[in-house]
Amino acid sequence: MTREEFAELLCLSGYNAVMNIENGYRNPSKFTIRFLRYLSSLPKNRAMALIEELKKHEPK
Repeated sequence: MTREEFAELLCLSGYNAVMNIENGYRNPSKFTIRFLRYLSSLPKNRAMALIEELKKHEPK
């Protein structure tokens, strides 16, 4: 997953927002932290399936 795709999944403004979190300039929301912890606890195929399911519900 690219940083742009990751930002889109987390409803962030884009690449720079992800970089700011990675560099410690910005903190993710508590929900984002919990969501990422949940994803990391899943087997990769289940995590990817959940991500694909969430993409189906994106606003147009």
